[in-house]
Amino acid sequence: MNKILVIAVREFRAAVMNKAFLISLIMMPVMILISTSASHVAQGWKNPKVRSIAIMDRTPGKGVDAVPTLELLREKEAGQAGVKEAGPGSVLMPGSLSLLKFEPVRPPTGEKEALQARYELGRRVATGELAAFFDIGPAAVEAQPTDPEKAAVTYYTDRALDKDVLLGVGVKLITLVQLQRSAAQNPLLLMRKDRRYTPEEMVTLLDAAGKSTGKGLVQRDLPALDESGQVVEGREVQSGLRPLVPIFATIILFMVVLIGASPQLQGVIEEKMNRIGEVLLGSAQPFQILAGKLLGMTATGLVLSMVYLGGGLMAARHWNLAGDLRWDLPLWFVVFQVLALLLYGSLFVAVGSACSDMKQAQTMLMPVSLSFSLPLMFLLPVMEDPTGTLARVASFVPLATPTLMLCRVAAAPNLPLWEPLLGAVLVLLTTVAAIWVAGRIFRIGYLTTGKAPSLLELSRWIFSRS
Repeated sequence: MNKILVIAVREFRAAVMNKAFLISLIMMPVMILISTSASHVAQGWKNPKVRSIAIMDRTPGKGVDAVPTLELLREKEAGQAGVKEAGPGSVLMPGSLSLLKFEPVRPPTGEKEALQARYELGRRVATGELAAFFDIGPAAVEAQPTDPEKAAVTYYTDRALDKDVLLGVGVKLITLVQLQRSAAQNPLLLMRKDRRYTPEEMVTLLDAAGKSTGKGLVQRDLPALDESGQVVEGREVQSGLRPLVPIFATIILFMVVLIGASPQLQGVIEEKMNRIGEVLLGSAQPFQILAGKLLGMTATGLVLSMVYLGGGLMAARHWNLAGDLRWDLPLWFVVFQVLALLLYGSLFVAVGSACSDMKQAQTMLMPVSLSFSLPLMFLLPVMEDPTGTLARVASFVPLATPTLMLCRVAAAPNLPLWEPLLGAVLVLLTTVAAIWVAGRIFRIGYLTTGKAPSLLELSRWIFSRS
């Protein structure tokens, strides 16, 4: 046991005192901070300029009055902001109309003329004269249109994403069309020829719909019984934080394993190439060396985890978001973090001991890397339905359990206790099996050089009695 601890302390010191470890420790939160604020910074660097949006309204009569309504909304938005026009360096919220101007397009008389008009507008978009254009179909305000395509509001642009046009114009246009569609059912408009709202009335309706007299939509946990048996209201949820907790927890777990466990592969290969392994085997048994490496690597990963977990809890407390964090989440995080480090660390050590250089290791590392990365593909569906069949089945696959079970625990407060406990037991059993396999491969492959062994040779090493 003393030899295992000596090797573990050596591995821990070598990892923690490494410059790469210190850089990783500092750079990951810095990169997260930069990525979260990059969009806001980029908005501040933009050089604001007024862009033109063309709107072709093919509804019968005088149309839906989209252009005059949008212009009134733009003027009202500028008045509420206290400015007439955004200046250089100003940061505008997505969906702002301040830097957009609207151009009405005379409605064509037929489908052929409409296609030609869309083509000409498209040329103007391609040359930069227009930012985009919208086509309001001729049946857009009909209560029950027979042709859904003619009832659609179509958006044309050459950009992959334009938040100002989509949120500022597209969403508002859909709302205006829906208002005018409902106008035909309003008995107060019976005396009007077109049975349509005026632009001033639509602005008033939009303003009234946007105002809220209370808190609006509030999310709470399920009501429960207190110690005296009385029903108590569920705790209010900070809805902005609840969806982020599973994502951040699983990403931190993934990154810690990547930073803590994967260097074991290169470390074992370097020891083989430099003949350090022969010296180690002269004073300790292969299992002692393997166990010491795994313990040292796990301690290194836990240091990373504690730093990031502590920083996250301090940030949540600073922004008054800690109330949405359950007391058991840090405990489950540490449990699955340790299991993930031991499981994947043993697999990385096994691959490293079976190969003589990094080029050989790349091929054998592919299955381990895939089993490590594939659970992230199920992260969103598991978070959306943490108690569903897909989430339950996928989280009980041992190689995916640390990531997906942690996501389920964070996303579902009422998850039965037996599920994460069973998942932890399955991962623990798989980890013991992986360490046993790694130990068998390590015992023979640690001193073996030359060509990488085949799968048949690896199986012989694992089940060899010697």
